[in-house]
Amino acid sequence: RCIYRGVFFAAVSLSAFCPLSHGSDETSGPDSRWEFDGTLRMRWESLEDSFRLVAPDRDEILLTRLDLVLQYDAQRWFARVEVQDSRAWGDKTLSPLGTDDVNTLEPVALHLGVRWTTAGSLDGDWVLRAGRMTVDYGSRRLLARNRFRNTSNAFQGLRLTRDADGTRSQFLYTYPLQRQPTVLDREELRDNKISLDKAGRGERFWGLTHDWELTRGGTQAAAYFFASELSDRPGRPVADHRLRTLGVRLLDSSGRWEWEFEGAYQWGRSRLSSADLSQDWLDHDAWSLHGHVAWALREGLQLRLAWDGASGDRNPDDGRNERFDRLYGARAFELGPSGIFGAGIRSNLRSPALGLRWLPRVDHSLLLTLRQLSLDSARDLAPSAARVDASGQSGRDLGRQWELRWRWRPAARSWDAELGAALLDKGAYFGGANPDALLNPAAPGNS
Repeated sequence: RCIYRGVFFAAVSLSAFCPLSHGSDETSGPDSRWEFDGTLRMRWESLEDSFRLVAPDRDEILLTRLDLVLQYDAQRWFARVEVQDSRAWGDKTLSPLGTDDVNTLEPVALHLGVRWTTAGSLDGDWVLRAGRMTVDYGSRRLLARNRFRNTSNAFQGLRLTRDADGTRSQFLYTYPLQRQPTVLDREELRDNKISLDKAGRGERFWGLTHDWELTRGGTQAAAYFFASELSDRPGRPVADHRLRTLGVRLLDSSGRWEWEFEGAYQWGRSRLSSADLSQDWLDHDAWSLHGHVAWALREGLQLRLAWDGASGDRNPDDGRNERFDRLYGARAFELGPSGIFGAGIRSNLRSPALGLRWLPRVDHSLLLTLRQLSLDSARDLAPSAARVDASGQSGRDLGRQWELRWRWRPAARSWDAELGAALLDKGAYFGGANPDALLNPAAPGNS
């Protein structure tokens, strides 16, 4: 069994004037003022009997993340500076340490913005941001500012939004920041070395989104298009791709019943791994789906049934790549804790889940989830374990994942706490794979 226990979360924040909403790039209020927000988070993680091929018998790590945000809002004009300092302590030689854990003294936000209002055929409230920024969009499955993860996805470029009569439209054109030091510089990561992130070399991300209300205060809909380009550069081997992703989302949480559906289709050209830079480009044809229904059994108690899936490559020899790339999405909020655990990834996945959420008090929440983890394709990469059985003889069953999480967020205090545990009852895949047939290509995506 693989057990992830003792997730401890604590935060202390200091704010002047009106506190900012932590983790958001949105501005607040029409008055001219300076705002400052500081947040410190500490989390201890422990892992036993890892499902990875190479890992310590017992792994432990302490993660710290300090956020300092300074914002000036002058009604029409605003500016935001955010420095994030993410560090790891106590990791072991074989710990899965990477840029998702360490990114020291990094300005993840450094931008100017302007807002204006128009009338006529393009009436609405407009906001334009230029510079470095973090972005949350929709369900956060394909584009998110990471919350559980110790470091954040950040971008450099332009973001334009328009709000009008129950709709929001967005255009963004960015160069994703490539976190430094890279995973190849493990000793620098272990030393928490300061190295500023880079943008504009081999990676580009842009897109259009539109969200609207189908019924006032009820059913909502969204459609989006994202384009992602990724290429190798010295010191940063990646699986190159030129991808386009088109998606739709429908949801309603206005009554006792809650439901959501989201589907995305992905096409373009890609390579399966970074192992062979001379390999031919493959035609990319992939998909992902999410659906859930939830029922309020009584006040503060909700039962949830969900299904998540993302395609995997069916045949490594057919000149096609059907492995879905999760782009810049988050996963811990839905597929279980990431960190040194991270058994669930939105790529080559089929996963039904049953969950129970209980709010005994307004400042307490308890979540219990049982999730089956299976591969969509037995012959493709198992992303969480970073291994492949090209014969497919190991099957698809990764196991059953139990997750328990408790959060305490006192309304009148400047801190909160979280405890969590997850148990992966390993499936047949981990017992049947022949180590001689296992590879370790670069895992897809950036979350």
